[in-house]
Amino acid sequence: MVNKLEVAWTLATVALITGVAVYSTILVYHLDALPASPDEYVDVYGHQWYWEFCYPSNDTCYNSTFDPTTNSVSGGALWARPGTVVQINVTGTDVIHSFNIPQLGVRIDAIPGRMNYYAFAVPSVAAGTEYLIQCTEFCGTFHGTMRSFLVIT
Repeated sequence: MVNKLEVAWTLATVALITGVAVYSTILVYHLDALPASPDEYVDVYGHQWYWEFCYPSNDTCYNSTFDPTTNSVSGGALWARPGTVVQINVTGTDVIHSFNIPQLGVRIDAIPGRMNYYAFAVPSVAAGTEYLIQCTEFCGTFHGTMRSFLVIT
């Protein structure tokens, strides 16, 4: 004998779970979508133990070397204008790294032989503001010094 209340509750549960699954799939698709035309493209290469930033728009590359004694970077940084959208194309050249800007919620893996893409909005803040970039995947002896800065220009 079938209890009508049990059937109703079962169907309601199935409908609820199906609705959540469809909504989540659509949401994840839109979260991972890249913008049609970002303001800047930057190729980011993770090396042991520094970041390299290449700007295809003017065909230049900068190696960013961190000095822990002065908490400063020499050789270059990731530069962006305030209020813009930047697409970073990230890969590793030797081992797996993880490109992370904690204050902006940016984190993407740099895997050798694979290019990963991520776009983020640069906050509208004063020029000269810096955001820490760090590797969050243990990549060897000098992993702790694999840092750089996003500098707002």
